[in-house]
Amino acid sequence: MKVFLDGRIVDAEKAVISPFDHGFLYGLGLFETMRVYGGHIALLEKHYERLRKAAEELGIVVTMTREELRFAILQTLSANGLENAYVRVDLTAGDKGLGAYAGIYDEPRWLIFAKPLPDFPSSLYEKGKRLQILTRPRNSPEGEWRFKSHHYMNNRFGKMEIGNDPNVEGLFLTESGCIAEGIVSNVFFVSEDTLYTPDVKTGILPGTRREFVMELAEECGIAVREGWYYIEHLMVADEVFITNAIQEIVPIHAVNEKTIGKGTIGAVTRQLLELYRQRII
Repeated sequence: MKVFLDGRIVDAEKAVISPFDHGFLYGLGLFETMRVYGGHIALLEKHYERLRKAAEELGIVVTMTREELRFAILQTLSANGLENAYVRVDLTAGDKGLGAYAGIYDEPRWLIFAKPLPDFPSSLYEKGKRLQILTRPRNSPEGEWRFKSHHYMNNRFGKMEIGNDPNVEGLFLTESGCIAEGIVSNVFFVSEDTLYTPDVKTGILPGTRREFVMELAEECGIAVREGWYYIEHLMVADEVFITNAIQEIVPIHAVNEKTIGKGTIGAVTRQLLELYRQRII
């Protein structure tokens, strides 16, 4: 694999970052996971803006413009001979030695990976996944909103709980028992033709696909509500689905052992998935 590191394409095994980088020592790094369709980097503007806002709050200088980042991603794709790909962009704080640092991180490091997309079976978009409620609650974000950061321990505990079954996604609840989000996804449910999703104030990641799907729903005339919801709302929902950048929109056929709807993709989920695929490119 070839990777992009600070302006250069290098072999992955030769990509070196200082052990004193604060992204490694203290988790002061951010990342974005992107999907590329035929060379088109989907929703790059949303990804870049989320990265920029988080970096600004952490005092990390974003040293590439959006267009420079686009070019760097395209370089990485070309080096790996890919047009349809999973891309991860990391912005890590940089080397400031041992100890806490209160200043601005003005020499951050950029690392970009690209790999082929997994083969998703058709059943993923017809039957979908089972959502398993996690026993460990979603941790509160350190700031006012959750960053997509290198601090990933809560997600690690969730993944350890559900194991490696690709047909299961873990569902975090808040400390007060409200629906939060999946380990690697945002959660939606449909009741009486209205689309519901947890409010960002529950401590969830403001997902790029979450925002995009809400825009698509409103365009279709589907009412969208953000709020604080309990697991009981999911159990009686007509449809449940999850979103993320790589798998797009995935229906949920069951929550724990409770079947949702008819146990297959619902009408609203299908409508949104079809429109999503028309508009994402």
